[in-house]
Amino acid sequence: MKIHTSWLFPAVLLAMAYGFAPDRALANVTYLTDPAVFSTLRTANTIYVDVQAATWKTRGRFLWDAPADIRAKLIAVGFEIVREKTQPHALTLTGSYEETRGRQFGINRYGTVLTGTFRIEHHEKGPLFEITIQERAELTSSGTLPYLDSLHNFLTNPYYHFLGEIVDGQIHRNQDAHSVFLKGLRAKVLREAVPEVSESSDWLPEGIHSMQQAHTLYEPVAARRTIGEFVQTQDDRIVGILPDLLNHPDVYVKVRSVQAFGDFGVLEALYLLRDLEKNAQEVEVRNAASATISRLTGTSP
Repeated sequence: MKIHTSWLFPAVLLAMAYGFAPDRALANVTYLTDPAVFSTLRTANTIYVDVQAATWKTRGRFLWDAPADIRAKLIAVGFEIVREKTQPHALTLTGSYEETRGRQFGINRYGTVLTGTFRIEHHEKGPLFEITIQERAELTSSGTLPYLDSLHNFLTNPYYHFLGEIVDGQIHRNQDAHSVFLKGLRAKVLREAVPEVSESSDWLPEGIHSMQQAHTLYEPVAARRTIGEFVQTQDDRIVGILPDLLNHPDVYVKVRSVQAFGDFGVLEALYLLRDLEKNAQEVEVRNAASATISRLTGTSP
């Protein structure tokens, strides 16, 4: 298996040109035990990661190191990674990251379907929950290579972007994924410090710092897709933080937040939206506010 992590950072910049991914359910989360079990796991903090990667590409090259990136996500939220399966550990993350050939786009050009399946198990309680994520490329006018399209979609999927936080929240606070997403969105708006990979983890690959940079660069797209996840699943818990998300540093996160007022039919937001329509600094936000007002009131913009 050849891993070219040095390609990841420039590839991120290329993929950042993409617009919004369509709103849809972004992952399948399956609970494999009684929910009451999670309240007994608060002290479980050591974890062994066993994620196998495979690709359909003939040279076996990967643009990024999925297992190392997953370890970095877990370290960033405070988990202690054990190097060997034989070492004592409370939790195990098993699973796979697979790149399979998708539909044909042209002569010798194929899309790539990326599928990640991640299962968390406790050494005594057994399997706890499993997350399955699948992303694929769609033919776009941007000309971006289909593989980069798929990779961009996978890395900005909130169930992967916040994977470490999901494991931490579920194990240590018995929080579902959407509760974790709300916390992550608030943290960005409040400029909370983002945990960094421990410098003492010298066994992580050299490219891991590029992965952390990529995580930061992908955050605005992941935030927009997270809002879309709440809309698609009609989880109105996000409505309460939409005003706060208007302070997000990314203009298109603000736009998606404005649109979400309309998605949830929040008539109480009309006063705020009218203020944005007149006074927002960004023309994109003003236009989104105008369109959302029309949507809520049933009038033409």
